[in-house]
Amino acid sequence: MSPSTDADTSDLANPFESTEAYYAEYRPRYGDDPLDYLVTRFDLDESARVLDLGCGAGHLALPLAAAAGEVVGMDPNEEMLRHARRLADDEGRENLSFLVGSDADLAEFTDDLAPLRLTTMGRSFHWMDQSQTLDTLRELTEPGGGVALLTDREWLTKGTDAWQEAVYELAAEYLDDIPARVDPADVEYDDPWDELLADHGFVDVETRTFPVEREWDADGIVGYVFSLSFCSPTTFGEEKESFENALRAQLADVDSETFLQHTGVEVVSGKRASGCRSRLDGEDGTATN
Repeated sequence: MSPSTDADTSDLANPFESTEAYYAEYRPRYGDDPLDYLVTRFDLDESARVLDLGCGAGHLALPLAAAAGEVVGMDPNEEMLRHARRLADDEGRENLSFLVGSDADLAEFTDDLAPLRLTTMGRSFHWMDQSQTLDTLRELTEPGGGVALLTDREWLTKGTDAWQEAVYELAAEYLDDIPARVDPADVEYDDPWDELLADHGFVDVETRTFPVEREWDADGIVGYVFSLSFCSPTTFGEEKESFENALRAQLADVDSETFLQHTGVEVVSGKRASGCRSRLDGEDGTATN
């Protein structure tokens, strides 16, 4: 999933500015099954250090902290991290810390991060310099550890239900530059993420999809739309309140208080080969702290 070409981040210094509160509250969580899968696949326990790169409001970092010994969430958006810290405090997660930074800063934090059992990237990998990120993470990862890319379908532009299309059409009346709706079945990628992992030295690459059924109410739909980078409150500007009122009126006209979404959480993961040496290894081939 997601284009395999590296993101052009030259004009994306803070694409989620003004979305942070909505992102923290209304972006859906990943569910238990993908997390259980990662815990088992990468033997996450009290000895494991995990990096959640592009962690946003901590929706992956928090549940990972329940299984791993130490979790570091890293994101360039300081306001997003403020929400992540609040959620971590609410859950009493003392083994979870946060760093301000992006994939471009990984090399700077080598001494703070390595060795890593696992790095997760949830709905964030498409923003990164993908090739460089994977090469750097391979160097930071202990033998047998790995990386996992998690994503689910962005329903405003890729959802196939009639109610999702109706929400999109209303948003398009207010926004000139909203991305076009596409049918996911028609999207093909030149370099899918599983192939990209293999090309950058990861082995035992797997793609797993976990079915998810979600119910959305009006508050959730409005909040989700405002959590998107291309539908942020700043993007709507003075039209934000007008759009929200129109959307709530549209949803109220439907003979249902909830809206059902059938989707899936996709996990693409790979491991660093046990015999692979890196600059983190000692003379005997073991990882050093």
